[in-house]
Amino acid sequence: MSLSTKFLLIIFLNFLALKIYTIDIPKDLIVKVIKESENEDDIKSKSLDLISVKYTGWIFDSNVPTNDPCDAKGKMFDSNILDKFNHTSPFQFVLGKGIVIKGWDQGLQDMRINEHRCLVIPAHLAYGNRRIGNIIKPNSTLIFEVKLLKILKVEKQ
Repeated sequence: MSLSTKFLLIIFLNFLALKIYTIDIPKDLIVKVIKESENEDDIKSKSLDLISVKYTGWIFDSNVPTNDPCDAKGKMFDSNILDKFNHTSPFQFVLGKGIVIKGWDQGLQDMRINEHRCLVIPAHLAYGNRRIGNIIKPNSTLIFEVKLLKILKVEKQ
């Protein structure tokens, strides 16, 4: 086998490897429980509850070699866990009221305290065609890992 044939074969095999390791961008919200609550008797979050969470967010990267959408993490863009983002206090908001992106309002429903979830949020449930800062480009799919710390106020429905 000539050197040029070997070179072309290596390029072809690398191309195949890239195709094997690309993951499709999800069209629908993916909610995956990473760690369940230790207490199954805990109440679950619902719309109009005031909740407190810790989270980290990444841009979805379809070129990461994985078959699990929760592992297709590209650039980290925000966290209230890591000091480098200069805000480590728990984030509080009223669930289901439209204060956060739709993917959070939908993906954090029926969550127990100390439960940890992965949310893979397609653009139409995140920021759509808007650019957010220098990292989140228009039509970006996002990945969040969120831990529910507290349900501060349960709203009667």
